[in-house]
Parts: sequence; structure tokens; C-alpha cells
Amino acid sequence: MSISKKLGQDSRGDAVYKNRLIVFALLIAGIFVFNTLVLSSEISKPKNLGDILAEMEKANTAFKTLKAGIVYTRTITLLESTEISEGELSYKKPKRMYLKFFPPRNEVNVVDGKYVWVYHPSEKQVEKYEMTGSKQSQGVSFFEFGYGESVAAAKKDYTITLLDTKEDGKKRFYILDLQPKDPKAQYSDIRLWVEEGVWLPGRIELHESQGEVVNVIELKNIKLNKGMSDKLFVFDVPRGVEVIELFK
Repeated sequence: MSISKKLGQDSRGDAVYKNRLIVFALLIAGIFVFNTLVLSSEISKPKNLGDILAEMEKANTAFKTLKAGIVYTRTITLLESTEISEGELSYKKPKRMYLKFFPPRNEVNVVDGKYVWVYHPSEKQVEKYEMTGSKQSQGVSFFEFGYGESVAAAKKDYTITLLDTKEDGKKRFYILDLQPKDPKAQYSDIRLWVEEGVWLPGRIELHESQGEVVNVIELKNIKLNKGMSDKLFVFDVPRGVEVIELFK
């Protein structure tokens, strides 16, 4: 969809569209977090793409839960517009997520494994999406990357390359570029910044409309494999809140 067409949508449609983008992007953020390993004080030789993917997949076997601060930035380059949202993220395998955005966005996203709930307290409305719905197939399929056969599955849907390697003191970052093989894919380009030793993408870039729109996710103060109750991922609709089921 071109920028000009997006600008022609009414305000409600635009809000729904942006919320869907946030949900998709955060699903991706959750799935690309892997187990933290101890980084050697001695910098080793840079790894190749095959070794990087292998390390990420190995680390995933030990990853169960995650808590982190999150900064979500959405930039529309043509309009020179940037929106920044900050919040707290909790994630638990399989496919459970709780994300609370602080004001001014003031929004809660809950993924319970079957549905995605986007709650707007000030509007007394919650949007409900089926994770298996055709409208979310792109986001959900990408959400599976990192589980079991996921690397092989990702290779079927994306052309994965090692775009660059950057050094920052004793830290090394690998920048992976994922190009979708489907020309109708939601994101035209995806880039992951993976820290060596941690094997965690601390920065995720999702490009839309051939780079006219860029979504960036950054995870801060990450805590892995801490106790986390399943009740956190159950959304009980508050009294007086309207449920909007989209794309039915």
C-alpha cells in the first residue's frame, strides 16, 4: 500500500492499521529473544552466517521466558514523522506475550496463544484478532522463527544474508538481512542486530513500502528464564469495554 493511499484512510482505519503493525512487530520482537550466554573476554574470529544461525538455534533450547523494557519507533520518511512508544514486555513460550505501553500511548497488548488483544483503556475498547487468521499469517509465520525446525522454515520464506559485522569495544554485532521471497509480504526488508555471545537481536528493523516506513524495536534490561505465571497472559475483558473483532 502506498503512502498516499494510507493518508487517505479515515482516522479509525489508520489507528487499526497502526495497532496491527505494532502487534506484528512485537510478535517478532518476542520470538527473536534467545538464551543469554557468557561472552568470552577474548574476542574470537567473526562467525559466518551458518554458525550464527546455529548458535541462535542452540540458545533457543534454553530460553523459556523473558522480561524487558521496550522502545518501539515508527518512522514515515516521506512525512518526516516519527512516533516513539515505550513500555514493558513479558514473553513466555509458547506464544504468550504481555506488553504494556506507557502514556501517552497507554495501551495493553496480550497474546494468549490463540488470540491477540489490543486494549485501549481510555477508549474503553479492545481489538481482538485470531492468530491463525489469514490477515495475520505473515506475522504469525515469522513468529515461529526460532522454534525447532524454525531456521529451516525461515529459509523457505526468506533469503537470509549476513549484511555486516560491527565491533563495539569487546562486543561484536552481526547484522542479518532477511528478504521475503513472497512479493506480497508485509515487510519488504527485515534486519536483525545480533550480539555475539548473547545471540540476541537487541535491535530489530522492519521496513515497509520499500523503506518509506521503518519500524524499529529495541529491547532493554533483559531478564531471562524468571518465574512467570500463565495468568499474566489471560485477558479478561473489563466491564463496560467494547470488543471489536476485526477481519471476520
